[in-house]
Amino acid sequence: MRKSGFTLIETIIVSLVIGIIAIVVLTDITKSLSANRLEAAKWKLKSDIIYAQSLAVTQQANHGVIFNPGSNLYSVYKTTTSNIVNDPSSHSLMTTNYNTESNFQGVQINAVSLGSPNTDRLEFDSFGRPYSDGGVTPLAADGTVTLSYGASTVTVTIAKNTGKVSG
Repeated sequence: MRKSGFTLIETIIVSLVIGIIAIVVLTDITKSLSANRLEAAKWKLKSDIIYAQSLAVTQQANHGVIFNPGSNLYSVYKTTTSNIVNDPSSHSLMTTNYNTESNFQGVQINAVSLGSPNTDRLEFDSFGRPYSDGGVTPLAADGTVTLSYGASTVTVTIAKNTGKVSG
C-alpha cells in the first residue's frame, strides 16, 4: 500500500533548486542596481552641466560647475564659485554630493580633466562656450569627468569648442 506525499529527499532537492535559482536572481538584481546607480549619477551630472550652460546663455552671465573630487561633490554656480545657484526643483543649493545622496551612494568622482591650468572648474560664457578657469582660458581639448561605482566607470565629455555634453 503506497501513501501519497513527498519523501524527505525530494523535498530537500526541490529546496536546493529553489535556493540556487534565488541566488542567481538576486545576484543579477544587485548587478543591475549597481549599473543603474552609476548611470543615474552620469545623467544627473550631464543635465547639471547642460543646465549651467543654458543659464549662462539665457541670463547672459557666466555660469559653471565646480568639482571637488576629494569631497566627492560638485556645485553649479553663477559668476563666482561662492555663488551657488538654487536647484529649480528643490529650491535648495544646487550641490550634488555623491557621499550623502542616497540615490548615488557608492558613486565616486574619479577624475576631472578640464585642461590647463589643471582645474576642477568648468565655466560657460554668455555664448555657451566652455572655459576651464573662470572664463579666461577656453578649453584647449575636450574636458572629461570620470565617475565610478565599484569596478565600473563612465566618462562624461565636454566638447572644447561648443560645450556639447556627451557620454
